Amino acid sequence: MVDGSDPGGAFAYPRSAIALDLAGVAAVALALVGVHVLAPEAVHDRLAFDHGAFAPETLLTSAYVHAGDAHLLNNLGGFVSLSVVTYLACLTAGRRAWFRRTFPVLLVALPVAVNLTSYVALEARYPGSTPISRGFSGVVAGFGGFLLVALGVQLRANYSRATAFFVGQFTVVLLVAELLWIYADRVSPFEGGAVAVGLASAVSGILSRGHGRRFGDDHFRQVGLDLVYVGLVVALLVWLVYGLFPARPTADGSFTNVFAHAAGLVEGGLLAALALVAVRR
Repeated sequence: MVDGSDPGGAFAYPRSAIALDLAGVAAVALALVGVHVLAPEAVHDRLAFDHGAFAPETLLTSAYVHAGDAHLLNNLGGFVSLSVVTYLACLTAGRRAWFRRTFPVLLVALPVAVNLTSYVALEARYPGSTPISRGFSGVVAGFGGFLLVALGVQLRANYSRATAFFVGQFTVVLLVAELLWIYADRVSPFEGGAVAVGLASAVSGILSRGHGRRFGDDHFRQVGLDLVYVGLVVALLVWLVYGLFPARPTADGSFTNVFAHAAGLVEGGLLAALALVAVRR
């Protein structure tokens, strides 16, 4: 059942409601730009999370300041693309309320969770280190986790639980193989075989399953569109992982906090799943 639907609108929702939701995404992007451009550097420094000082409020505020223009632009591109694609996945699954509930959670709760996880991980791995964390990349990673969950929900709504499982496990295996390729510089035959089997299962699941669909030209035309869509979503997630997990996190004298990125990806997906359960109740 579609929540808050209007058969006369796009995606069975009023166009005005969709425009309002997208305006919320744009408002966050503009806020990031505004803080970066208008706030003095001294304010940026106070808002950043210093692992040595551990000011609790900076667990949240550090997500909204950036180290430079390139840092900001990279995070803006990732946030806008991932949030919009995730929103479209929620709309086509009839889950607009889910997106509206999850969106503020990822903006407020996720930065705190990511910074705390990063703090613990860095303290365990590099005791005594006192890096200064800033940037929206943990939230961007969280929207990647949200997108993965949304893709599964959409496929379950339009196809079946099995199809959602096959596509989900293929995507997870592919992203793990990508990380192995980045950091181990190789993918073993077993891992490559797992990706191939997962791909075959995902494609066959979309080809052969559909809720009440007849196997005619319209069905296969829709299947073709769905395969392209799933392929683009998976490609977006692959691009995200490639950007968040560089082979040399300490290159050029800077430190890319891969611990925070991993935490954002996992915790964003978990928060989205919990919000889905809350919406259903």
